[in-house]
Amino acid sequence: MSPLTLAPPAAQPAWARPAPATRPEPLTLGAADATPPMQPALPERADHTCVTATEQVSPDAARAAHRIARALAEVLAGSRPVAQIRPALAPRVSHLLDHLIRSGAASGARLAHVSLQSPHPDAVEASLLLTGARGGAVALRMERHARRWGVTAVEAALGPHARRPART
Repeated sequence: MSPLTLAPPAAQPAWARPAPATRPEPLTLGAADATPPMQPALPERADHTCVTATEQVSPDAARAAHRIARALAEVLAGSRPVAQIRPALAPRVSHLLDHLIRSGAASGARLAHVSLQSPHPDAVEASLLLTGARGGAVALRMERHARRWGVTAVEAALGPHARRPART
């Protein structure tokens, strides 16, 4: 009899993988604690390696990220209709974007800077800096699905008095 061999499991697509944890566990204070505890030390090296330089992000990913970042900034500023970028947005991102447009939190803002990082080849995280009277910051995560890039998560702090970010 020949031994039974199993085929290797199919590779998991990028959208099905969990996002890397970037925040420490929350600390709770007991009733007897008079002073807050110190924050735990950061590990010597991260569990995942992020590429923070735009030059080291793949050219395809960088082009897509810059294109979507520019279009997203124009939509938030009110100079581009949201229908043009809706195919590249996840449903929850589209819903949040509709809310931000209705609020007018970034009307008249301009895109000043885009920073990119790539936690793995099928994902790009971008941070956008918007300037103007109603500027702010937007962070977005893009993932590749079958040769197309789409926005899967957005976090935005817009307007002159943005205290709590809007997030998906």
